[in-house]
Amino acid sequence: MAQLVFVDLETTGLNLARHGIIEIACIFETDGIREATDWQSLANPGDVEHSEGAAAVHKIPREAIDAAPPVLEVLRQFDSRCADGALVSGWNTKFDEAFLYKAYQHYGLPWRFDYHIFDVWSLYKRLQLLGQLPADMHLGLGTIARHFQVVRDGEDAHRAATDIEWTWRLYRRAIEPAPSTATT
Repeated sequence: MAQLVFVDLETTGLNLARHGIIEIACIFETDGIREATDWQSLANPGDVEHSEGAAAVHKIPREAIDAAPPVLEVLRQFDSRCADGALVSGWNTKFDEAFLYKAYQHYGLPWRFDYHIFDVWSLYKRLQLLGQLPADMHLGLGTIARHFQVVRDGEDAHRAATDIEWTWRLYRRAIEPAPSTATT
């Protein structure tokens, strides 16, 4: 059983040493099929620095963060949905994987994931390198999601559940064969 764990985090900032996880959202795909239920939770990171810049981006009220379950509880819930050897996937995956790995280490949880990661961004960077996307196009998730029209009405970027949904849609768009245009 091969499981891809598409994961997106919201954090209190960008510095791995000073900031913490405040939201995790996941889409699970096993053997190429999206599992029936996704998973999302806010998390209280405890005593970490909270960046005003990050708060302006994710717009999660401090009161909601303070009322959320502790990160350890959230990590245990997340981990219970993941298969041994699952592949951590996402957009700009190294950022999310680094915060997850640090949290797992901090709480003494065994890191059961494959040592590889899969970054959907790399599929779109390849298109750019092949000249199928403008060379000067910013490859941010929101830009690419809007360009390929995977954004639906009412969806707002920079919340983990929306960002991971866009990532998964872009992943499926990139790997599914294009409709045949051949005529007979």
